[in-house]
Amino acid sequence: RRESAIIRKRKEFQDSIPVYYNVSEADRTTQEGELLRQILVDMPRTCPNTPFFHQVPIQRAMERILYIWAIRHPASGYVQGMSDLLTPLFVVCVQPFAADPLRCDVASLDAAVLADIEADVYWCFSKLLDNIQDHYTFSQPGLQRMVLRLEDLVHRLDSELHKHFMTEGIQYMQFSFRWMNCLLLRELPLRAIMRVWDTYLSEEEGGFENFHVYVSVVFLKTYRDKLLSMQFQEILMFLQDLPTVDWAEDAVEPILSQA
Repeated sequence: RRESAIIRKRKEFQDSIPVYYNVSEADRTTQEGELLRQILVDMPRTCPNTPFFHQVPIQRAMERILYIWAIRHPASGYVQGMSDLLTPLFVVCVQPFAADPLRCDVASLDAAVLADIEADVYWCFSKLLDNIQDHYTFSQPGLQRMVLRLEDLVHRLDSELHKHFMTEGIQYMQFSFRWMNCLLLRELPLRAIMRVWDTYLSEEEGGFENFHVYVSVVFLKTYRDKLLSMQFQEILMFLQDLPTVDWAEDAVEPILSQA
């Protein structure tokens, strides 16, 4: 049953490509043309230092996935940052065909395999966003809810740090919006992100919204002593460029345990 469901879902996505994506510019509405242009602009910005994601077949696959998902979900459409959410999903789906996915030359893979990988990433992406879609609708209420919850938790769990932020004029939205919007993809390397997301997915419900906020609280508590010694500009610069980009997978284990 599982295998037949996978085959059916792959075919459903692959059949949608000529319907939604492979159409002439003349047949696209103005809104659809603008959507595609925005996606194309954002593609080079996605993991700019990881060559794997800039191979032409991967770029085209990401474009199709984002475009078709946005067309099918007009309430949210495409929002900057969505392309980042695809990156760990591609690594996972390429893994069965390459010992080291990030070093894989995807041109060496069979076209049918690439098509199946793209379809699998699309459905994983859809499932992920099903749980957090209001993060990407108008005014992004889901993200605002997470930022407010982060502030409330820090206030209750570390009143000294919260008071220091207030004294320095720090607003939580200033540094944590990206943490919530991109789910720490800009703060952690992909291997670490995959470990974190694995924990989120294992939560019965709300892992990407509820548990993620607790992980964000632990990040702040990890660096609290340093943050307490800083002033406004130093705090923002530090939190917008955390010293975590080289963390190995095992470095996030204490963060997850505390969360």
